[in-house]
Amino acid sequence: MVQKRIGQDARMVHVAYAMTDKQGTYSKYIGASMCSLFTRTDSWVTIHLLHDETLTEQNRNYFIELTRRFGQQIFFYNMAELCQDILKEAREIFKEAVDTDYYTPAALYRILAPRVLPEEVQRLVYLDADTIVNMDIRRFWEIFMDGHPLGAVSERDLLNHYQRQVDKSIDEKLYLFKNSWTDSDTCFNSGVLIMDLEKIRKMGDILLPGLRFLVQHEEECRFFDQDILNYFFSRDYLHLPWNYNILQHWDRRWGAPELHEGIYHYMGRTLRLNYNEPRDRVFYEAFVQSPWCNAEFICKSHAVTRNIMGGIIEKNNALNRRAAAAWAGRRRVFVGTKENEAKLRDMFFLKDVEPYVALEEGWEKQGLNLPYDLGTHVYVFFLETFPQLRKQLEEAGWREWEDFIDGKDLILPHPSRLLDEYRIFMVM
Repeated sequence: MVQKRIGQDARMVHVAYAMTDKQGTYSKYIGASMCSLFTRTDSWVTIHLLHDETLTEQNRNYFIELTRRFGQQIFFYNMAELCQDILKEAREIFKEAVDTDYYTPAALYRILAPRVLPEEVQRLVYLDADTIVNMDIRRFWEIFMDGHPLGAVSERDLLNHYQRQVDKSIDEKLYLFKNSWTDSDTCFNSGVLIMDLEKIRKMGDILLPGLRFLVQHEEECRFFDQDILNYFFSRDYLHLPWNYNILQHWDRRWGAPELHEGIYHYMGRTLRLNYNEPRDRVFYEAFVQSPWCNAEFICKSHAVTRNIMGGIIEKNNALNRRAAAAWAGRRRVFVGTKENEAKLRDMFFLKDVEPYVALEEGWEKQGLNLPYDLGTHVYVFFLETFPQLRKQLEEAGWREWEDFIDGKDLILPHPSRLLDEYRIFMVM
């Protein structure tokens, strides 16, 4: 492979990813994103991988193999070592923003990128691990930033694209809006950024001052890295077109079925195993080109799916056995909507003598009429409001699994909801 320059080569695009991979299973998301980027970009690309001690040797080798295959280059930055002092101080200021089950230090690495990347790298594209690049990244790289230190997609612009309204009342509720220059018109998502590192470096450290601001509002914090970046840049950033950060939880609800040129962001649990869905297909078409998609992955995917299904079925069987023990020697009383009576009678083989309390529309206002004695009957509820009802029944002295049961616990989910597809792919 030809050794390329790391710095200001006019032909070089610099892209950063950040990761903490405690289980060794998260690296494959970055691998898929890199594949999507490389296959659609003719320019030279340098990947800057911001990681920590959780990067395994195997995953490191996979990243190198993938990058070399496309004739590109990659540099690794162990942030736990390079930023040891500032991360230690960050934990002392606000530990929950650095180390929790949900948030890892990797969320803050993008803020530290100007600190660790070589001075020669003056512009940087940052991508979250769960992104797919459905465009030539050079078009993004060459955007005129007009003096702004940072470019991002505002949530307002995304919602405008889908012709949806922002709830302006959130301006009055969120601490970030009340205590900085941010509002719902300027708030941006930090999963896709273009950064003028030269300008940001001149600002000095923003991580620690940002954490000191957040710690004053600890109970209200939601996305620590994003909140810090919005605190500093929400009134001075380039508003990028909506398609440079296509948030999947909105695009699947409101977007057109065909793919757009842009960057797809699979926030949360939006990735599914549905090849007929273009947004899923574009991810897996990239993933299968990566070193992570190998014989081990295929075999493991079968084993994980089998074990998850087996666990769900066994749990359902155990709950049905428990229900059978509860109504042994007593009659069942099913309680549900009138429209579901025939279906539930058929599903549970209810005899004609077994009562079904059929609820009409608007029953919530009238209250429940439960006329059967608990000594001879067990109530089985099929209601969306069961969590609230459970509390009321327990306060009245009823015992769950003896006097009443949540009937939905006894039914296996529909096949489309039986498996948590995100969890299956995540653990492999």
